[in-house]
Amino acid sequence: MSKQDILARVKDSMRVNPLHTESPKYTNPLKSAQQDKVQEYIALQNANKAIVIESSKEALTQDIAKALVEVGAQNILYNPNIKDALDIGALKGVSGVDSMHFVAYEKSVDETRSELFNIDTSIIHANCGVANLGIIGIASHKNAPRLSSLITRTCVVLLKKSNIVENFYDGVCALKAQSENNILPTNMIFIAGPSRTADIELQTVFGVHGSLRTYVILY
Repeated sequence: MSKQDILARVKDSMRVNPLHTESPKYTNPLKSAQQDKVQEYIALQNANKAIVIESSKEALTQDIAKALVEVGAQNILYNPNIKDALDIGALKGVSGVDSMHFVAYEKSVDETRSELFNIDTSIIHANCGVANLGIIGIASHKNAPRLSSLITRTCVVLLKKSNIVENFYDGVCALKAQSENNILPTNMIFIAGPSRTADIELQTVFGVHGSLRTYVILY
C-alpha cells in the first residue's frame, strides 16, 4: 500500500471518527481569604518571609534605594529586563546609592564567574505574583538569567500590581502569555521568599539554596 493510500485512509477515518478534544479545565482548591487579590498576595507573601513594600511607578526608584541602603548593598547585579520599569541611571544617582557598584547581567556565568559570586544583591523583575499562594513567577531567558535570583544574599524583586493573578494556574498562563510566540517557557521559576532548608536535625536554615533576604516591591 502506498503512502498516499495510507494517508487517504487516515483522512477518511478522521472524517467518520473525529478526535475529541477538550479545553484545559482548572478548579481552584483553595478558598481566598480576601476579595482583593493584591492584599491577599501581600499577606501571604509576608507569611512566606519576604519583605513586601507597596510602592508606585513614581516612587519605585526611591523605594528600591531605601531597600539597598537598608541591607548595606555594595555590589548589585541587575537583569537587563528591569530597564522597562526602572531607570538605572536615576537609581545610581540617589543619595546613599551613588557609592554602590552596579553590574548588568549581560555575560555568561563562564565569563564572569569570579565577579558574579562576589555580588551581594540582585534586582530582578517578576512576570507575575500568585495571590492565593504568596509567590512570584519568573520566566528565565537571556535578559533575565536564572542565577540572578539564586546567588546573592539579598534579592530585590520588582512586581507590577496588575500582574498579580488569583491562582497558580493563572500564573502559568501569565508566564505563557508573556513569552515569545505564546508558548510555555522552558525554564519557569516560582519563588515563595528567602531560601529555607531543614537540616538533618530539622533546624531551618535560611539562604543555603537562594537568597537570605527577599524584598518584593509592588508598583
